[in-house]
Amino acid sequence: MKKLLCFVATAILCGSAAFAQSTIVSSRSTSIKTTETPSETQWILRAGANFAGVRGDDADDLDRKTSYDVSLSFQKPLSDFGMFWGMEFGLGSRGFSYEDVDRDGDWGEKISLLAHNVRYSPFTIGYAYPINESLKVDVRLGAYASFDYLGKWKESELDWDEWDEDEWDLSDIEDYNRFDYGLNFGIGVWYDRYNLDLSWQRGFNEAIKDVKCYTNNIMLRVGIAF
Repeated sequence: MKKLLCFVATAILCGSAAFAQSTIVSSRSTSIKTTETPSETQWILRAGANFAGVRGDDADDLDRKTSYDVSLSFQKPLSDFGMFWGMEFGLGSRGFSYEDVDRDGDWGEKISLLAHNVRYSPFTIGYAYPINESLKVDVRLGAYASFDYLGKWKESELDWDEWDEDEWDLSDIEDYNRFDYGLNFGIGVWYDRYNLDLSWQRGFNEAIKDVKCYTNNIMLRVGIAF
């Protein structure tokens, strides 16, 4: 009888230990399965000044025109060594200005173009170099395409101390190319989630057909990541 009681007690103790161990393992497994891994995608909102201009054989006397640029982009890591890729959607501008006034101020001419566009960068690749835990520097290279949906061409002439000004919509400008495409290059400094970015935009499509002038924008923007 004592042997039987001892056997039953031993079985109960072993069963309790096995049940406790199984409960702990199950609890750990459940906690591991329910832990959510944070997303590695980083969204960035940038806005700032665009010093719009054109460059080319027929653009030697054309100056830059200050405008704006706003964009929303995302970046995803490609490796553990700082490489990343991303896309960008933006609202921007392009254009130029020209001014020729004689020394006495009796005669002069001014020309100005400012177009507003939507922009899409389907692929950007870059590298981020961390300086410390809060500070890093990145460089990026990517392609873009844009479409000018609105804009004005203005011409002014000075005649006897008075400026006569005319303006036309983009649709009234013969041979104007609303569509543009080219490359983006950028370099940025990050402090925590905040970014100071300098970018250069170079177009490959003539702004006006058979006139050798191409988009050449310099953008200085601030940004925040979320």
